[in-house]
Amino acid sequence: GVQRGSVMDMPTYPGDVLTPGAGATKKAKRLNREDAPTITKIPVLPISYRDALPLLSALGGEVVPEEWRGGLPITYHFGPGPARVRLKAEFDWNMVVAYNVIARLEGTEYPDEWVIRGNHHDGWNHGASDPLSGMVITLAEAKAVAELAAQGHPPRRTMIYAAWDAEEPGLIGSTEWAEHHAEDLKKHTVAYLNTDGSTRGFISIGGSHTLERFFNQVIEDVKDPRLDLSVKQRRQAGDRIHGRTEQQKLEARDRPDIRIYPMGSGSDYTPFLQHLGIASANMGFGGESPGGSYHTLYDTYEHYTTWGDPGLVYSATLAKITGRAALRLANAPRLPFEFNGFVDNVNLYVGELEELADTMREETEQNRQLVEKGIYAAALNPNETLGPPPVEPAVPHFNFAPLRNALDRLETAANTFSEASANRAKASEQINQLLFTSERLLTRDAGLEGRPWYKHHIYAPGFYTGYGVKTIPGVREAIEQRNYSEVNPQILVAAEVLSAMAQRVEQLAELIGTQ
Repeated sequence: GVQRGSVMDMPTYPGDVLTPGAGATKKAKRLNREDAPTITKIPVLPISYRDALPLLSALGGEVVPEEWRGGLPITYHFGPGPARVRLKAEFDWNMVVAYNVIARLEGTEYPDEWVIRGNHHDGWNHGASDPLSGMVITLAEAKAVAELAAQGHPPRRTMIYAAWDAEEPGLIGSTEWAEHHAEDLKKHTVAYLNTDGSTRGFISIGGSHTLERFFNQVIEDVKDPRLDLSVKQRRQAGDRIHGRTEQQKLEARDRPDIRIYPMGSGSDYTPFLQHLGIASANMGFGGESPGGSYHTLYDTYEHYTTWGDPGLVYSATLAKITGRAALRLANAPRLPFEFNGFVDNVNLYVGELEELADTMREETEQNRQLVEKGIYAAALNPNETLGPPPVEPAVPHFNFAPLRNALDRLETAANTFSEASANRAKASEQINQLLFTSERLLTRDAGLEGRPWYKHHIYAPGFYTGYGVKTIPGVREAIEQRNYSEVNPQILVAAEVLSAMAQRVEQLAELIGTQ
């Protein structure tokens, strides 16, 4: 699961049983495609600082740069040797069964529209924070929904609660389930909500920007457990003081809604959002709990209740947030999708792409001049082996006009939709169907270049960043990797998905306006 702890920082299917062997085989086949990257098979094992200390102390060679130095009381060297280490690697290749636990509560009015709420139940070692703090919240929420139904208040839409297995080895449980039921999920699923770990402090929400306004409304209605403020007000106060950028600090003061962050990977929302194009979110509290226990044997109940969330007060608060979100999605006459927040965020991402290209162009040209004029050579120590950096090809100018034009069209459509929605509150199954399937329009069957399983062209984990998100990934990574011949084609693909979204929003505005 993904670590949380920063202000800045997811027909009946009974008892699906999955074998990691089958899942691993399927993943291997995907990775071994001709268009997949080469996998370097180097055994990797995290070790404690106590075990690392004698190994690091035995390294000779040059002293590493300051930014490479850790916190141990030694001088850090590059190596090699002079000491030699003999490593014996042993692995347990036993096959075990992985279990997904799926519960379904049929909707009374819209049984073919599904709200899915999930989290994984497997963890490294004890797993109190990751994943059990989020799993307990999921179970508490499911219990409350069941009690409401027993009292005569069942949900209008079908609600599915899932406890995923084998998340830690590679999102296996949720991915296999989502792939197995892909067509039904794409047809019926309204949204997927995830809670992979939580501590205390400030709410953090990541997800589809079409739900940004909705989640802000939810956290406006929930009180912080320790202060006489809403959870939203507490987060805005935190951003004004602790914001990582000046823009974030200003927006905490001036922007009505907090931005929900775009999601990369690291938890079970990935197959729903980035493979199937289902609007998704991941929620948790953080920022006031010391780290250090993540994925270790110290992630125990005692540690969590002492340091993570004493009294479990923020756990109870998160259950109120996720419960409200799930039930509002399940019961809303018209689903609460909105497009102005999506436009505002994508506008930022397009601006970042333009700035990225300009910055790389300037730095590449400056680097070329420093090399050709001998400045690097003159500044380097001749007794060291480090030489000047290579001269990269010049960065061309790219045509971002298709993206800008598509975004302008979407902005106009979003404003029209917002005005029509404000004047007419009527809903229909057709309108709701068009709303919750709008996220699918941001995907393409061919997927991203070099990794076709990832089909979303607005959010994806970076090819080289693991969990870290890349927005408008086809364009961004083509620029970053200096694959310049692919930039303009990827701009056209991204413009196409935005244009498809604009057309959908125009259709929705027209339908609402005529009802």
